[in-house]
Amino acid sequence: MKTRTLIIAALLSLPFAAQADALFGNDMARDRYLPRTWGIGIDYFNMSQPYQIDSLSLVDTLDTPGGPVPVDLAAALLMGQDPNVLDIDNDIRHGDIKLDVWVLPFLNVFGIYGQIDGATHIDLRVLNLPLPPQTNSLTIDYDGDVYGGGIVLAVGGDRWFGSVTATVTDTSLSGDFKSSVGATTIQPRIGLRFPDHTEIWLGGYFLDADEKHSGTVDLDLGIVGGGLPVDAQDAVFAVDLSQQEDFNFSVGTHMMFSDAWEATIEVGAGDRRTVLANFTYRFD
Repeated sequence: MKTRTLIIAALLSLPFAAQADALFGNDMARDRYLPRTWGIGIDYFNMSQPYQIDSLSLVDTLDTPGGPVPVDLAAALLMGQDPNVLDIDNDIRHGDIKLDVWVLPFLNVFGIYGQIDGATHIDLRVLNLPLPPQTNSLTIDYDGDVYGGGIVLAVGGDRWFGSVTATVTDTSLSGDFKSSVGATTIQPRIGLRFPDHTEIWLGGYFLDADEKHSGTVDLDLGIVGGGLPVDAQDAVFAVDLSQQEDFNFSVGTHMMFSDAWEATIEVGAGDRRTVLANFTYRFD
């Protein structure tokens, strides 16, 4: 809570951290158009992608004649198979407030704070176990706060531009389980600029995601590997997940409606599908 409060305070104070004309190195831009120094906007982001398992633990305690013993149900279920035979899909949606400043003509610094809503689906049908329908898949729902920041490095001429955006985000989540999601993204773009200050680009989306969940789940697995009977009961689990693919391509456009108002739309395709929409007000 303390960290979250400090981040919110820093974001809200960003427009007042310097004078409105505090764009350094203005002479480096020469006669090229520069956007207004400060921006405050809203983002909507949607992403759907396959996940892979980095580690998996599923432990239950069974009663035996010799007393209770812990059983590694993950090993019994998989029976020596790679955990990544499981089909895992992740979907997230988040909206945030974004504050940014052009510190130099080629350097933009920004911070974000918003809300995230996500779900990770783990499909167990590939194991071909005699499971009841409610046990054939596991869905982990979570929601909470997302916060972070990043930089944009940009170069360009009258008709072209190139940029790289680096972003780091973290979350404070609630849900059925103890969950955390962190991500680092790098987005290169190269595109064309038109006289009306409209831009189009081809880019990419590098993602390094780290998602962790732990808690207890009700199981009714019948007979699993080795003839081991498992009745409906709570089993303790912990799973670490990450992206299956590091990179996907994207295309986008940026439109300046005036010196003050601008909008961005970017769509990513491939194994990872993304949609980003931004609407920003800029001021000096």
